[in-house]
Amino acid sequence: MYHMNQQDVKAILINLQNKQYIESDITHTFSSNNNAVFSVKYSKSENTYEVIQIETNSLEKFSDVESAVESISTKMIK
Repeated sequence: MYHMNQQDVKAILINLQNKQYIESDITHTFSSNNNAVFSVKYSKSENTYEVIQIETNSLEKFSDVESAVESISTKMIK
């Protein structure tokens, strides 16, 4: 299904928070078999990572990168 480890995920999240994107809203979508499963974006206004389960449209917010990585890693295993 997925071929990423936690370091890969963490690098993506840190990239989303990176200052070079400060004027942009960037969302990273994780897919399985060409179907979008969930997405993550960094909210500059709230300083949180927002993980959205696409099928259920449920939203989880995380204030630190480690918590977001943990949640994403769990979702990738399912």
